[in-house]
Amino acid sequence: MTEARLTQLRRDGCGMGRDEGYQAWIRIRRKLSSPVSNLHSMTNPLYRRSLNLLSGLEFSAANVALWLGANEVREQHPFWPEEHVHPSTGRHPDLDREFGPAPGLLDLAKQAGIKHGVYPGTRLPFVATIDFTVATGAWHASRLTHWSCKPRSLLDSAPNRERMWERIELERMYSHAVYALHVVIDGTHFTRDLIANLDWCRPLRSEMRCPDHRDRLPEFCGLFMSCAQDSVERAIRFAAEKMMIPKLDSEALFRTAAWLGLINIDLSVPIILSRPLRRDSTQFKERLRKELLGEQVCVSR
Repeated sequence: MTEARLTQLRRDGCGMGRDEGYQAWIRIRRKLSSPVSNLHSMTNPLYRRSLNLLSGLEFSAANVALWLGANEVREQHPFWPEEHVHPSTGRHPDLDREFGPAPGLLDLAKQAGIKHGVYPGTRLPFVATIDFTVATGAWHASRLTHWSCKPRSLLDSAPNRERMWERIELERMYSHAVYALHVVIDGTHFTRDLIANLDWCRPLRSEMRCPDHRDRLPEFCGLFMSCAQDSVERAIRFAAEKMMIPKLDSEALFRTAAWLGLINIDLSVPIILSRPLRRDSTQFKERLRKELLGEQVCVSR
């Protein structure tokens, strides 16, 4: 990293923007590789752009954030070293005036007595990133949540775990300064079964924006739930026959309905198509939303 390169990255808008116009600070490229983690470029129902994910845990967390109803996901989001615009700005000029500047991480590190860090071989302050900045709620009054993705095994026993916890403390301080919730995602909040189900169910953006697909969902859900005491595959087939739609379309409707919570299904356990639907009797999704996003959502009965 050089000062000229750093300046050019900022001119290019890296780490800046909102919604579709956001550009991750660290992006998946052909030459980018890691010997210790898996890199993912995830298609998603929110954007035409893919999400740049640097580990399996980030992939899991992105699935969960989208499923829990995040209306914005900024991955590899910078906490700039110097004072900068508040992370909630950038959606509307009138709203932007409500937010003061966000503190630089250099100042927060100094207050905490924690070494900020520089790029190797330089005196340039390192641009630290939070794994996810997630927004929930109405766009004009959205709430920010910052997620730090660190596997529990590394937090407990990695040789550099003390430094990890220092970085997490800086992230927590920054979140507090900008009135955002900070959560450490360590992999213990959700199971492999949940992530596998979410990865299977996650709808395409084209499906979410297709009026024909969306308009069919209420009828499909009603027909499906009317015989949900039978096996899942039989209920899907029944709905397809009544709606006179192809099998592939009915399966896509089932996955979308499960993802959106339009049918009561427990995604924390394996979905066995040859067996009856397992319902979410423990309100797992709502409890997870409160735990990870700080939201209390009323559950319809």
